[in-house]
Amino acid sequence: MGRLFWKFFFILVLAQATTIVGVSSAIWLRHRGALEAPASGPPPSAARDERDRPPPGEHRPGERPRVGGPGRALVLHFPIEPIIGGVLASLAVAALLAWYVSKPIRFLRGAFDAAARGDLDARIGSGLGGRRDELADLGRDFDRTAAQIKGLIEAQRRLLHDVSHELRSPLARLQAAVGLARQHPDNIDGAMDRIDREAERMDRLVDEILTLSRVESGMSAQRNETVEIAALVRDVVEDATFEARARAKAVTLDADVAALETASVKGNAQLLHRALENIVRNAMRHATEGGKVVVAGTGDSAAGTLAITVADNGPGVPHSELGSIFEPFFRGSGAKDGRGHGLGLAIARRVIEAHGGRVEAANRAQGGLLVTLRLPGSIPS
Repeated sequence: MGRLFWKFFFILVLAQATTIVGVSSAIWLRHRGALEAPASGPPPSAARDERDRPPPGEHRPGERPRVGGPGRALVLHFPIEPIIGGVLASLAVAALLAWYVSKPIRFLRGAFDAAARGDLDARIGSGLGGRRDELADLGRDFDRTAAQIKGLIEAQRRLLHDVSHELRSPLARLQAAVGLARQHPDNIDGAMDRIDREAERMDRLVDEILTLSRVESGMSAQRNETVEIAALVRDVVEDATFEARARAKAVTLDADVAALETASVKGNAQLLHRALENIVRNAMRHATEGGKVVVAGTGDSAAGTLAITVADNGPGVPHSELGSIFEPFFRGSGAKDGRGHGLGLAIARRVIEAHGGRVEAANRAQGGLLVTLRLPGSIPS
């Protein structure tokens, strides 16, 4: 048994024993005082007995003190037996209660020791049985915390593995370009162009990784800016339109965005712009040649929520991959080229969730993918 068990045990025993002794003594003293009170008047037949009775406080040799009036010879004893019985009962109750309180704490200690050794699979919920108290809640909180920490560590390991994989390809091409430049000095301009492209690719990758890390670390939770959603959507569409013309595609703003003219969101304007831009760029990349991307928005003033939709006319996403397209470094089976690192949609989801919203993706009935961003905001009625 641990120290906490014995502390509970001795405190409970002391408290109960003190109560038993105090109550027993009070009852004994009260009965003694009542029995020793003088009678109102002895009967005539008892006069001789009264004259023969020794003075108060004295008794004949070999005779126990007697209390009470004439005709009564009641001997009072201090209640030792009830006190001993009560103390023994208190010992049993105290031991049971101390064990009941300290048991989940022993489980917690073992689980913390296991977690300190790196075993994040340790759980204590099964050892608490059907308890429904604060200690059981603490155990369940530990289980949830351990599961979340394990998930975060596994996600970091996957991210490190994916980053290493993504950096390996441009680094290999850089080394090849340097080797070609040394072997063919007359073609050094082409090698330098390749080096410049690969360095730019790695720079974009590092920038996206830093953005993802910034969002996941909670820096975007400082939502102290009032962001006008309509203006933000127009800025993103305007930039995307300029880029889409070079690809024979179009990005249009649906008339429904007027519903967001007075809507605003408390958040980080730069990150919200980055999130929407990533989704629009992804839709533009998968739209067919000559196709278009439509951006629209709606608001619900009663619920205090707004939604921004981005729809393309591309091939869509297989149903089995819809839940994975927002994971870091995920590339769908229908990816047309090797451009991008699979971080754009992951950053978008992290940003929207950091602002208290969510991102949904679904295939359109007429073809293409529909991505919906839902955010809590202020929408005057």
